[in-house]
Amino acid sequence: MELKDKLIETLKSKIARKIWEMWFSTFKVESATDDLVVFSVGNLFIKDWINQRYAKQFVETIREVSGKDIPYQIKDEIVQESEPRQNVPLVRKRPVLLSEFNKEYTFESFVVGPFNEEGYDGAIEIAKNPGKMNPFFLYGGVGLGKTHLLNAIANYVLENSPDLHVMYMTAEKFMNDLIVAIKNGSTIEFRKSIREKLDILMIDDIQILEGKDGIQSELFHTLNHFIDNQRQIVLCSDRTPTQLSKFQPRLVSRLQMGLMVKVDNPDVQTKFEIAKTFASKNRIPLDDESIREIVEASDNIRTIKGIINKIAFKNVKSAVDKSNISKIVREVSGVEIKNFQGKKVIEKEIFFNALAMIFDVRPAEIDAKLRTAKLSNARQIGMFFARKYLGKTFAEIGEWFGRDHSSVVYACKKVEESVRVGNGIIKKEIIQLQEILKIRNEESAI
Repeated sequence: MELKDKLIETLKSKIARKIWEMWFSTFKVESATDDLVVFSVGNLFIKDWINQRYAKQFVETIREVSGKDIPYQIKDEIVQESEPRQNVPLVRKRPVLLSEFNKEYTFESFVVGPFNEEGYDGAIEIAKNPGKMNPFFLYGGVGLGKTHLLNAIANYVLENSPDLHVMYMTAEKFMNDLIVAIKNGSTIEFRKSIREKLDILMIDDIQILEGKDGIQSELFHTLNHFIDNQRQIVLCSDRTPTQLSKFQPRLVSRLQMGLMVKVDNPDVQTKFEIAKTFASKNRIPLDDESIREIVEASDNIRTIKGIINKIAFKNVKSAVDKSNISKIVREVSGVEIKNFQGKKVIEKEIFFNALAMIFDVRPAEIDAKLRTAKLSNARQIGMFFARKYLGKTFAEIGEWFGRDHSSVVYACKKVEESVRVGNGIIKKEIIQLQEILKIRNEESAI
């Protein structure tokens, strides 16, 4: 293998695949001698970005491959052209900001795992090729990173394509602005401000438009306009289009025609890593036991950040000890995990959140009167688990799930029989519950 190829391969092994695909697609080794290694990239922005973040990896790679500390430099392709290009501005154009975006919400700061990788990949594709997949529909529970991805798309586009006009708004703002426009007789101006002036429109929490036919009609025609003109529209919801029961069928059909991606709940280990990273960023020295307590009381990433933000705030005045951390966890999350005679006591909220995560339902639906196959399955396995692994009485389980004694007994026997005959799906779901709740039991679910 030539020195140039070896440099590329070694450097590639030190950088995350997603980052490499996104930022190093134009990266190459122009020359490599005993005196200087010259890398090249597609433009000045990429050059500055990778040099700021990966200088250490460049130095390590050169030393590892050549056995020497050889200096390097990075050129961009514009600098390398033999003749200067005409009409290229000396000062990079500043983007027009139509919305406020959180600059910390970037693709680089987004923690990627199996639960959100598809959403992350889709968002990168949208940011690099706006209009290619329309609409881009992200759905999932609260606090799982959907808004982070919307901001990441915007921040990437504003850095790389400053000529494009990007706007983010909540569905509530879209609705309120339209209502004001109707009252003022300025609906034409409202439509022009969105349909004609924007290249990328992002609308969050569209589920609040359920049952509002007039607003849905406006959204439908806006959606059509963006699709027909190959401009990008991104929509977020807490559920799938088909679960938006009070949406117009034509709008549901339109939402399904593009790229529809779910952002799922992170597994326990990923939440642990997110909490650890966030604590480190805030310079809060938390041990693994404290981080685990935070994670176990949090059903989403937003709650984890809220707890650590509160700890950081308290830590300014005086050092936060473990008892303070437990108190803050209770205050922010509203739930408590404690030990009673050596046995972990799981609160209902935590247990229902775990069930909801595994069976893709809402926690509030589990003890409701709604009856679907998915909910019935979640309830029956939840009742069995509460009886076998949490030590709950039939009466306590009935109170949790809003069911009578006979229903609880029937559910427990049914699931127990399924486990006995070797139902692999149910066994897997029980094991997932054990992992999420960190239940240690001498009897294996298998």
